[in-house]
Amino acid sequence: MRIRAWILVAVAALALAGCGDHRLVLTVDVLSYLDDSQRNVAVGALPEGAQPGPVPIIDDQTINLISGMGDVAEVQSVTLRLEGQITAASGSGSGRLRLYLSDEQTPPLAAVPVLDVPVQFAAGAPDTVSAEAACAPDVAALFLKQKMRMAMVVDSGMVAPPGATGVAMSLQKLEAIVVAGRKKSL
Repeated sequence: MRIRAWILVAVAALALAGCGDHRLVLTVDVLSYLDDSQRNVAVGALPEGAQPGPVPIIDDQTINLISGMGDVAEVQSVTLRLEGQITAASGSGSGRLRLYLSDEQTPPLAAVPVLDVPVQFAAGAPDTVSAEAACAPDVAALFLKQKMRMAMVVDSGMVAPPGATGVAMSLQKLEAIVVAGRKKSL
């Protein structure tokens, strides 16, 4: 595994040292770091009225990235893309889907959400969730570290009478497009 990581770092260094504007564009399939139980989450029943707090979809997941990339490259930008569906067997409601990323030492929910997407659900009418957002520089820098942490919640919900049952979230895509350039010191 370590040899494979060093091969990737060597390829990245060669690509950045070549001609052109010295950019490396990586698509990181963040969804592939999650097991099936984290991609398809049964939230269950939600009572009528305002929800008191966040309902976890992904609870504080550590993501191991390629080590050594920060030695040869610096991040110029990161764009996150998310696609999924939220459904309910009965009832209806709305809320916000929030994705959090943090460094290895910081709990993700202590950070500012990197994606904050409105969601609605109603029986028989699944809501397709689709979002794309550019990350702030401090969040983008996480993609050159060896590890980062992630969490996702549905928050600030309002459920219409008589409540909602069988609420579930299914993620189909969660990826990061990382654009990196050669370090100035190389």
